[in-house]
Amino acid sequence: MWRLSHAPLPAAIRNTASPHRNTSIRAATGSAVLLLIASLIALAGCAPKEPANDPGSTEQSQAPAIEIAWSPDMDCSTCHASEQESYSDSQCEASLHSDVACIQCHADDTSLASVHEGKTASDKMPTRLKKTNVEDGVCFDCHYGNRSELIAATNGSVSLTDSQGTSRNPHDPEGISDHETLSCRNCHNMHSNDNIQERALKECESCHHAGVFECYTCHE
Repeated sequence: MWRLSHAPLPAAIRNTASPHRNTSIRAATGSAVLLLIASLIALAGCAPKEPANDPGSTEQSQAPAIEIAWSPDMDCSTCHASEQESYSDSQCEASLHSDVACIQCHADDTSLASVHEGKTASDKMPTRLKKTNVEDGVCFDCHYGNRSELIAATNGSVSLTDSQGTSRNPHDPEGISDHETLSCRNCHNMHSNDNIQERALKECESCHHAGVFECYTCHE
């Protein structure tokens, strides 16, 4: 017949079953939880915070842009800062016209009023004229008086020379209809520091490809 053994329980089992041991475990666990909570609170205090809403900045960002009321006597440099800077750049032709007011060259009042309508100082500034022009007559008012005098003054100029060594007076259309449509502003950009000879040659090469001025020399 089988008999029940009354041998003592192993020490590990006795310790687990001990009420004093359970109390120690609960106390240790509680301390660990409290420590974890304290750490999380500390980390939360170091986390980056969203900036507080500033009613003043919100109102400023929502404020409507002020439209430009163009007039012939206004200060153009308020918006056209780069053009104003060109007056002090010796590489720009504008530096030779520092005593000339904008309205003396940009004299098309009607077109200027139209293109500035609804514009603000924060708008992107154009880099070239698209809807207004500087007429040749404006240039002739100060330079030579008319084209004939200009042609005579620059006769024999070699500033325009092609890849074959052929030179042309850059101001003489030579009776060629396509040349008659060219104006001063095609080669002269007052507010650009581009080399004027390179700019003029580029204008020629827009029609005279291969850098050759004389026609019917490419195909026999």
